[in-house]
Amino acid sequence: MFSSFAEGLPVMMWELNRVLKRKDFIVSVLLTPLLALGTGFIVGWTKQRQENQQQRVAVVLEAPASPSAAAPLPPLEGFTWVRPAAAEATPEALAESIRQKQLDGALWLPSNYAEGGKARLLVRREAPGWKRKLETHLQEQARVARAAHHGVTLDELKAFDAPVAVEEQLAVPRERTSKGDRIAAMISIMLVIMTIFITGSYMTIGITGEKQSRMTEVIVSAIRPQAWIDGKIAAYTLIGLLQALLWMASGVIIALLFARSLPPSMNAGMIAVFALFMVLGLTFYTALYALVTATIKDLQSTQKFQAYLFFLPMIPMFFLQGAVESPDAPWVMAISILPPFAPMLMPMRLAVSGAAPWEAVVAIAGLLVASYLMRVAAGHAFRIGMLLYGKEVSLPELVRWSRRQ
Repeated sequence: MFSSFAEGLPVMMWELNRVLKRKDFIVSVLLTPLLALGTGFIVGWTKQRQENQQQRVAVVLEAPASPSAAAPLPPLEGFTWVRPAAAEATPEALAESIRQKQLDGALWLPSNYAEGGKARLLVRREAPGWKRKLETHLQEQARVARAAHHGVTLDELKAFDAPVAVEEQLAVPRERTSKGDRIAAMISIMLVIMTIFITGSYMTIGITGEKQSRMTEVIVSAIRPQAWIDGKIAAYTLIGLLQALLWMASGVIIALLFARSLPPSMNAGMIAVFALFMVLGLTFYTALYALVTATIKDLQSTQKFQAYLFFLPMIPMFFLQGAVESPDAPWVMAISILPPFAPMLMPMRLAVSGAAPWEAVVAIAGLLVASYLMRVAAGHAFRIGMLLYGKEVSLPELVRWSRRQ
């Protein structure tokens, strides 16, 4: 094993030098944090504008006799209540004002709305974002009016609504979780997903391009196929880790620029475990992609089952909610130990204190064994399949090649 890695070291260095100098790679690595920075700025700017924006809503009280210009609603932050004149309180006039963007909406409020009367809201577009806030305000005012009708004062109503104080105590003190650890676990999961897909795409393009140009035949005449594939796996694993470090650094900068408060404290030991799972997960999936890519000529000739393997890292994300809500469930424990799922599910289970230390050890051992077996299978498959140009590989053939010595 070590001799194979030593023999593949020149392949790794050549691959690192080739990929790290590619303009599209440099642009993609640098563009991602810039896009994140720009997105964060736009989101913050948009949110600030929404908070400062005032919605102009005409309020007309519908009395049994005729509409009234009186606005019975108390002030609401973000809203300006408009009292239309009697001649302008008709649906046609208010609809025209809304079309001309002089008003954002018009509310016809029956005098008995607190007792079940139906209010009518005229808007420019269906279900505006501020509608729910307005409905909540109306509900609160109706509640106060109902309480007053039954002789309940506002102070008494607040006393009725006083929350029940509940102090949480842990039967097992070590089960205490940290918000910082949960954030760190989610960051590690997102980083491993992003780096797997990006490095996998570069590996696929690189290996298939070399096979089409017959370069691999020249290379494997000088070194063993296993050493060649080991060099590829090592190179792209390092490339993925470099990407993750750059994105993590840019994320810290963005957090410092836009965060209104300091980030929660994080456990250094837990972060080290998350980083280990990220490294092992990236190694496992890089070896898996190497196995698949070594058996195809180009992306156009990829069979369906091979294409499905490229999306395997997304499957654990469907179980992530279960790992958070029921981290100690038997089925969650079982799948989080499996190598394809462990890099995503085990960090989150650890962050919410839902996994015992021995489970993490078993998952790490499984990733190590699976990564080793995957690299060996990739080397065997590449050794046998590199000369089969024009022939599509079936799943049984792929399994048979990976097991052949």
